[in-house]
Formats: sequence, C-alpha cells, structure tokens
Amino acid sequence: MYQFVGLLDAQGRILEINRAALDTVGIQLDEIRGRPFWEARWWAVSAETQQLLRRLIVRASHGEFVRCDVEAYGQGDETMIVDFSILPIKDSEGNVIYLLPEGRNITEKKRAEQALSRKAEELQASWDLIHRQHDELQQLYEKIVLEKKLSERLLMNLLPQSIAEQLKNQPGFFSNSTLTVIADKYPDVTVLFADIVAFTRFSTGMNPESLVAILNEIFTEFDIIAEDRGLEKIKTIGDAYMAAAGLPEPAQDHAVRAAHMALDMFDALREFNRRSGYNLQMRIGLNSGPVVAGVIGKRKFIYDLWGDVVNTASRMESHGVAGRVQLTDATRRLLGGPFLMEARGNINAKGIGALHTWLLTGRNG
Repeated sequence: MYQFVGLLDAQGRILEINRAALDTVGIQLDEIRGRPFWEARWWAVSAETQQLLRRLIVRASHGEFVRCDVEAYGQGDETMIVDFSILPIKDSEGNVIYLLPEGRNITEKKRAEQALSRKAEELQASWDLIHRQHDELQQLYEKIVLEKKLSERLLMNLLPQSIAEQLKNQPGFFSNSTLTVIADKYPDVTVLFADIVAFTRFSTGMNPESLVAILNEIFTEFDIIAEDRGLEKIKTIGDAYMAAAGLPEPAQDHAVRAAHMALDMFDALREFNRRSGYNLQMRIGLNSGPVVAGVIGKRKFIYDLWGDVVNTASRMESHGVAGRVQLTDATRRLLGGPFLMEARGNINAKGIGALHTWLLTGRNG
C-alpha cells in the first residue's frame, strides 16, 4: 500500500476507499462500506491500534486535523508503518460533514531512520568509549609524568646533578634494564669525614624519634654548608658524615673549600649545642689526592668514592682529636695562608702505617 485515500462520514463510517488500498489487503469496498473505519482489516494489528484510530476520528469529527504514525496490515500478514492523517471537511456553516483519511507507507523510511539511529547510537557509544579511553590515557600519562618527575627529584637528591643526568639519560633507566656503569677518575679531590664523638653512648636510652630528629637537624645544617661551600655530600652512615670537594665538577680550590666547610661544621655544632643544651663533640678528617667516583646499585643508587685517599681521610677522622680537624701533608700543602695549622706529628693509622698529620686550628684573619 503505497498510498491510502478514503472518504468517511462525520462519524467515521467508511464511504469510499481507493482501489489500491483495497487490493493491498484483498477486500472489496462493499464488505466494509458503512462500517466504522477503525474496524477495517488494516487496523486489526492490535486493539491498541484500533482504539488509537477511534480517538483520532473523534478528534477529527470535532474539526481537528490529526496526524500520526500508525502500524497497519499490508499484503498478507505483513505489517507496515503508515504516515496517517485525517482532514475534516466542513460545509459552509463550519460543520464537519466528511472526514478525509490519507496514508503513506513509510516502513522503509522508518527502517532507514531506525538503522540510522542505531548507527548514530553506535557511533556515540564508540565516541564515548574513545573519550573515556582518552581520559584514562591522559590520566595515565599525567601519572607517569608525575612519577617520572618524582623519580628524577629523588635521583637529584641522591646523586650529584651531572651524575643524575647521565643516569636518567641512559635508554634503560626508566625500563629497569641493565645500565652502563658510571665511574670516573678525579686526580685532585679533598675528602672530608666527620663523626660525632661517643654518639652511641649519648643516644643510649633515647627513643628512636628523638635520635633521628637530632641527627636530621645537625646533618641538615651540614648539607647547607656543603652547598654553600661547593662540596658534594656523598653519604651519611649512622652519625658519620662524608663529603668531597672537586667532584663531579673539578675545582682547583678543593682543599680550601673542604677546610672552610670543616670549620663551619664546628660552628654549626656549637650553635646546635647552644640551642639544645647538649654538649656534643665532633672529629673531622681531611685528605687530598686522586679518587674514583661512580654509581653502584641498580634500584637503590649510591654515589660513592674509592681509593687510598678515601681510606686515609677516614683514618684522619677516626684517629683524630675531639673538637679538631686533622689533615694530611697532602691537604696541608694545598691550603696555604688563609688557615692556621699546627703540626700534630706522626700517628700510626690502622691499615696504613705512620702518617705525619696536622691540625687545622682556624682561619687566618
């Protein structure tokens, strides 16, 4: 049924129906003439459809033009969607005398619209999925960037900046792959070791939080001094503190820098004792010469120094005098006029033997 046209009286009874519509459902006009339009076979799809047609006819009989999509039978038992309307025909006085029903088969159009609607829904669902995935990827990317920045910041705190840059620029750094060993020789370096005297006895009976707080306060001051004097903090072990001047960036005045730092450290410890009421003392040892420096470890990186110079500097501290800075001939020759020194004489350093040492007593002027 491509086109449906009919003529009804004002009460909705059938007067005329076009031949094409009748042939579509296989009925004769005489079979339905005079019967209510909503009872015709076209509308027998369901009781709901018939009731809808009846309500439309009532509205049209009151002079209203009505229109809607209605499900109807076509050939056989095939159903179709009809774009259906009823036009009231009035006499000269405005009374409805006829109703003109008209319908067009829009099944294919509806199917196309439904298919298009489904496709639009699928596209929207795909877009929503892509959008969610984009948001998730963006969040993941931001998380990775944040974690990378955190890793780099931690790396910068653990290692000298130039060494950290070398390490993180290696292709396998962030993938946890095998990394190239970083090791360099430095011919002119001054190594500083400091240790708080009898700290183990001092800390006996102290709760861990208080102990860590004391060391943190002291070593934070030492870190500030190291940065100010141009030394590289190497590590802390318990109550011992190690730093070096002249690496990873070479410096001709490495011994002078280390000597200034040593004296500044004593000033900082005296100020701490004044604030806290404690009477902590410290030994410091200095030695100068060539070392090897590099990064060891794969997950917990440590920048460390190796060589006889390092061992001797450690002995300068451990065999030193409380409240004094002890140094070797090698360091003493590099200091010169800006500092006051006195000879201590020979000491027997464990594992090294006899060493002629000096005590740094202050600055000259």
